[in-house]
Amino acid sequence: MSALLSRFFAVALFAAAVAPLRAMSVVRPTFDELVGVSEIVVRGQVTATRSAYVDTTQGRAIKTFVTFHVERTLKGQPPKDDVLTLVFLGGKVGADSMEVAGMPAFQPGDREIVFVTGNGRTICPLIAAGHGRYRLLHDAASDRDYVARENRIPLESTAEVSIPLQSAASPAARAKSATTALTPSDFEDKIAEAVTRLGPGAPAQK
Repeated sequence: MSALLSRFFAVALFAAAVAPLRAMSVVRPTFDELVGVSEIVVRGQVTATRSAYVDTTQGRAIKTFVTFHVERTLKGQPPKDDVLTLVFLGGKVGADSMEVAGMPAFQPGDREIVFVTGNGRTICPLIAAGHGRYRLLHDAASDRDYVARENRIPLESTAEVSIPLQSAASPAARAKSATTALTPSDFEDKIAEAVTRLGPGAPAQK
């Protein structure tokens, strides 16, 4: 296991240890780290979410299962039948709930590009939690699709991957525009370039 991958897993394990405190720590990645550490990168649409109690080595916990229909695999092995289910710690079952601060939440219909590693082995399968999730949104005014971060702030450059996920109401966030944000195809091209540059091999494509 690479030193970089070990660093991300160490943070995930620490977060698991403090899960009763409902907190999660992350190491903000650069774009190259985001691509390099990922086991699989996909573009897809959320088709279902469900939460359930699961027995773990630390006892019973609530986990949320988010199912994607995969439209394109940008890195890694395409999932069987174009279906990928990600497993997250936390959720709500009946009147019981378990919240983990900073854990991304999904709704059916959401279109995303997600950077995944350790699915089912860590408390969050996305690289650095929200830093591994990129929303695909549509701007009605300009009639264009664009990429936004977890906090819905338009992504204008891959260099912005490593900056904190600040509030969407912050001055820096308000300065971002959907009309100058990367399009999904722009972002996918940059991912493909990084996969080829970092190796080995080229990304699996559908």
